[in-house]
Formats: sequence, structure tokens, C-alpha cells
Amino acid sequence: MSNILYITYDGLLEPLGMSQVWQYQKKLGKDHNVIILSYEKSEDLINIHALELEIKKSDVVWVRLSYHKSPSLIATTYDIFYGFISVLRIIKKYDVDFIHSRSYVATIIAYLVNKKTDLNYIFDMRGFWADEKVDGGVWKKTSFLYKFIKYIERKLLFNAEQIVTLTHAGKKDIKSLKCTKDSIDRISVIPTCANLDIFRPFLLEGLNIEEDVFVLGYVGSVGTFYMFDEVLKSFKKLIKVKKNSKLIIINKNQHDYIKSCIHKENMKDLDIEVRSADYQDMTKEINAFDAGIFYIKPSFSKRSSSPTRLAEYLGCGKPCITNYGVGDTEYVISSGNVGVILKDFSDDSHIRGIEELLTLVNDPEVSTRCVNISKKYYSLDKGVNEYNKLYSRMIDS
Repeated sequence: MSNILYITYDGLLEPLGMSQVWQYQKKLGKDHNVIILSYEKSEDLINIHALELEIKKSDVVWVRLSYHKSPSLIATTYDIFYGFISVLRIIKKYDVDFIHSRSYVATIIAYLVNKKTDLNYIFDMRGFWADEKVDGGVWKKTSFLYKFIKYIERKLLFNAEQIVTLTHAGKKDIKSLKCTKDSIDRISVIPTCANLDIFRPFLLEGLNIEEDVFVLGYVGSVGTFYMFDEVLKSFKKLIKVKKNSKLIIINKNQHDYIKSCIHKENMKDLDIEVRSADYQDMTKEINAFDAGIFYIKPSFSKRSSSPTRLAEYLGCGKPCITNYGVGDTEYVISSGNVGVILKDFSDDSHIRGIEELLTLVNDPEVSTRCVNISKKYYSLDKGVNEYNKLYSRMIDS
């Protein structure tokens, strides 16, 4: 069995780390000796006991470092330096065969280790980080920081033994770069997957859901790329078409901001509920929806995006409404007739989109189509199989 070090700057105790790191590595750990190095936020440690017990039952080794937030540049630099030292200790202790690094900070550590030890690494890219900062209005393309990160990005891509991107659109963008023009055999597409043993349809009992209420559900973060104002606009249109409707928002720690957005749009009297849910409870929450909704700002960086919530909605048999310009989402939804794509955010598009969504929800075959599409594109088992193939190539290289 190969010894693999998986580095993630996202904590396993975060929702993203739980769904997009631990679910994969738990399965991969059955065929490989996996060591996970993660950075955990202090506020998440209150929930550590259950995960510690689960990891102890697996064959995975978990090494935790503390995540430092501010001041941002100094904190991240410190985390990289301490991570580098920690990785050198880990590879000596566990005789690591190669590194699998998730996103940029983790891959900077892997790159530094590669230069020190010649240990190969997989750059699990997720997306173009610097361009995300620009598209999100955080950085400017003319800034030193953007140019510096793009320089680092070229180094990380050029020196990676294998590269993973989430979408076929993102693969085309990577292939167009000078540093990867001869790297087609090194680039794999593995979308954001969901554990379909967890995210599946089931009958809800004891939740006191009124049968005549249409529930539109939103899961995840708001702000920056996530166009929550457009979600509220769609719900306004829904209320006009189907008065007995409810919007349920599942979000971890932005409740005050969400409520301020609702108040700003003069929607505080509408039936909108904001709440949190643990990863284990998410499937129950989604199964209470009639349909899901999310809008992501269409931009260059989002061509590489594969929204986690799409895989989870479809796995639970729920169609969704979203927008154009986000990775391979439009192709997946259109090919399976499992949702509605807005071509723009005009009032007419919102109304037309809501009417199409209501028609789709009434289709008795839509739940089956959603589940089938989720299995075809977003099954965790399929994703794990692709990573196993990638790991085999790393061992043989």
C-alpha cells in the first residue's frame, strides 16, 4: 500500500472539509495509508469528538495544525512555514510516497517540500484562486499580490506531477497556459462529488411540513460570488406565482448578514427561515425542500467551479434553479432535465425561471432523473475511483 500525505488548508471540522476532504479520504484510506494534515479553526474544535472517534475507527492518520486568520498575509505565511516544517517531519516518520495537496496554500507547502526532497505532488487545484479574488472584487489585476500569486501559480502547475481540476471548462483554461501547454496527460477532471449513501431521497416523518407549502431551499454561504440578492428576487417572484411558499436557508455563520439582506429587500414579513445544520443533518434538510436554488456570479474563475450544493440537491432527488457561466453546471442540468438555468437576471428571466421550476417539480419523473444524474456525474464512489487511478499513476511515475 502506498503512503499518501493529504494536505488541506480547509479544516476537516468545517462543512467543506467534512464533505470534500474527509468523505473522500475515509474511502481512499481503505486502499492506501493516508495521512491528513489539516488546519483547524479554534471555534470548530468544540465539535471534534465525533470526528476523532470516526477517524480512530478508520485507517487514516490525522495531524492537526491551528489555522491563523489575521493579519491575513502574516498569518498565512506563518501557517505555510509551520506546515512546511510539519510535513518534513511527517514524510520522515511515515515514509510518504507522494503528496496530494488541496488548493493553493497546501500546494505551496507541497512545492517547497518538492524542492527540498524531490517528493512529487498532486496539485488539486479547485479553481484559479487569484482570479477568484479579482472576480470577487477583493484584489485588482494590477495589484502586486495578484501578479505574485499568478507567478506562484505557474510554478505550482509546472512542477506538479499531476493536476486536478473540477470542470472540463477549467481543464481548457489550464491547457491554454504556457506553463502547461504540453501537460494534457497530467490534467484530470474530477468534479465535486457527494456521498450518495448520505445524500439520497427518503420519506420525511415528524417534521410537520404542510403538504400545500412549496419549500425553496438554499444551502451554503452568501455574499461575494454567491448572489444572494438574486435568490431573494427569485423568491419574490415565487410568492407572486405561488403564495403559499417558503424559503429555507441553511447557513453556518452568516445569519446576521442574511437577515440584513432580507430586511433591506423589505421581505421580513415573508415566510423565510434561516438556520444552521450539521453535515449529518443536511440530507434531512434538503429532503424537506421541493427544489433548491443557488446563483453564482458568472466570471472567468467560476468556469472552474463545481458547486457542492448541486451534487447534494440532485442526490436527494431535488431539481434546482441556477444560472449560466458556472463550470459544467449548465451542461449537466440541461442534459438531464433536472433544473432551470437563468440566462440573465432580468425580472422576466426570474419569472420565467420560477414558472419552469414549478412545472419541473410537478413532473413525477424528476426525482428519479435527479438521482440518476447525480450518480452519473457526482457519485463519491466515482470520484474515489478516479483518485485511485490518479494515485496509481503517481506510484508508477
